[in-house]
Amino acid sequence: MRKNKINNFEIELITKTGKSKNIILNATLEKDIVSGMMMDISERKKAEQALLESEKELRIKTSNLGEANVALKVLLKRRDEDKVELEEKILLNVKELVIPYLEKLKKCRIDEQQMAYLSILESNLNDIVLPFSHKLSSKFLNFTPTEIQVANLLRQGKTNKEISKLLNSSFRTVAFHRENIRKKLGLTNKKINLKSYLMSLV
Repeated sequence: MRKNKINNFEIELITKTGKSKNIILNATLEKDIVSGMMMDISERKKAEQALLESEKELRIKTSNLGEANVALKVLLKRRDEDKVELEEKILLNVKELVIPYLEKLKKCRIDEQQMAYLSILESNLNDIVLPFSHKLSSKFLNFTPTEIQVANLLRQGKTNKEISKLLNSSFRTVAFHRENIRKKLGLTNKKINLKSYLMSLV
């Protein structure tokens, strides 16, 4: 005898009060007689919907968190870059705008007490810029202290003649340091502007 069955058929019913109900229907048709059972799954449906919404919200929050992390990394990187830029500006300004005048003062006729004050000023100034100089020197491979000074002045656009005056060195000595700098940077016999290359290291 043939039976027609409906298993787990989900329907939505509207009650007399206008409320929506989710129903699962299981029914059997046999000899023109229908027998079956209905189960109200409205609460389960609500729970499933709430779970879906929670998962969606979690995905959005996770995505936002990832974007926030990326933005934070960018900000931290920019902060570090700004810090390095500020430090190097201070270092270059001291070397360009202060040191030359200190050197000139040392050559002037000043008494012993004034010379002592000048030495203290120079020492304190060196203490201020020393941390910046160490960071900058790390970019200049195995440069000597004098080569670091020459490299910094070259980056500022100083000529060999100007550098020789600032460092109280001969023109030939500065040229010698300049060639050593090119050699250590691997620029020997290459048509690369040394000043531009040094600026690119910052």
